[in-house]
Amino acid sequence: MDNYEQLKADNKRLKKQVKQLTAYNLDLEKELEFAQATIQRLKEASQ
Repeated sequence: MDNYEQLKADNKRLKKQVKQLTAYNLDLEKELEFAQATIQRLKEASQ
């Protein structure tokens, strides 16, 4: 495989990884928002 073909394959693989990591990041952001809201409710309930 020449350089161009290797770069093309790497680019395709990396684009797939970026898509997957973007999805994971979105899930983590949602979990973080939920956790922060839970912490806030617990703080308010303990006052």
